[in-house]
Amino acid sequence: MTKGKRIGILLGASVLALGIGFKVTAAQGSPDSYRVASLVNEMEGVTPAALEQMQPIAVKSQTLPGPSVDVMRVRLQETYSVEGVGKDTVELTGWIAVRHGASRPAPGFQTVSWRTAVTDTEFVGLELDGHSNVFGPVHVSLDSSRPAIGQVGAINVPERATKVLLVANKSTQAAPDTTTTDPKPAAPQTAQPCPDGTEATAAAACNCRAPVNVKISMSQLNLQMKTKEPAIWYSKVTTIPPVGHVASVTVDPVALMSADRQVGSLVSGVVKFREVVRSVSLSKDHQITVASMGGAPTR
Repeated sequence: MTKGKRIGILLGASVLALGIGFKVTAAQGSPDSYRVASLVNEMEGVTPAALEQMQPIAVKSQTLPGPSVDVMRVRLQETYSVEGVGKDTVELTGWIAVRHGASRPAPGFQTVSWRTAVTDTEFVGLELDGHSNVFGPVHVSLDSSRPAIGQVGAINVPERATKVLLVANKSTQAAPDTTTTDPKPAAPQTAQPCPDGTEATAAAACNCRAPVNVKISMSQLNLQMKTKEPAIWYSKVTTIPPVGHVASVTVDPVALMSADRQVGSLVSGVVKFREVVRSVSLSKDHQITVASMGGAPTR
């Protein structure tokens, strides 16, 4: 057996041992899949205290970063409603891991730049904890059995999301206003380029749409739930990934299911703060394709 084959077998065994459930574009056993799985596995062993001690990594503004997987320390709020129990807004802290593919021209454009590109994204890990006076301890984790692709860049987002973001960004403390000032909806067929930052009334903020399926555990209620469909987070960003006091919001309630029955809803959410604490580069041509369970790959 050659040295290369021995290394391949050892790497394959390592990934199996990790037990990571998400799917990656690269062929099974590719170097990128090992890099992503290894980082997520590493973070799953990090305690809250150790997470707080991790040093933030600077992210360059208005720059396409290249394919990578990044871990962000986050602080957010989510409002839940549970049938027969009540409704409450819960402060959550923890980490989120997101991978980014190679940027490509947005529809209607030929160049790849901050203003004209689209970058695919996918949540690959997530661990959040909080406490509610109504629900008790709340733990949120990624439902890796149902991955979903997001995009950031020259993309269109609903006008409602833009309006909610205007309010959310203005309400965050010590935060610059990174939203555009034009609330008109973008053209339905062609994505609008991101502002270039030269306009006095607009920062160079691009749109971000990030869907994610999660599992929510409320141990005091002996309740395990999962989102019926992805919760979609919208942002106006000047960095990839977004950092600092740049808000991300959900604008549509999402049903929460338990044993195939709706028992509540994720009413709304807003990310208050995040910063990158770990980053691993991926292959320069890394792309993201999610294969639905039993279905064909989608983009």
